[in-house]
Amino acid sequence: MNIITYAAFSYLITAAISFAVIGVIVGISKLLSSPNAS
Repeated sequence: MNIITYAAFSYLITAAISFAVIGVIVGISKLLSSPNAS
């Protein structure tokens, strides 16, 4: 596996983790701001 493929793979993993973390934070914030939502 060459360096370009490795860099792209690492970027995709980092982006996926960042998106998941942001999603969790937003979800918790919504639950805390509106506990009666569901």
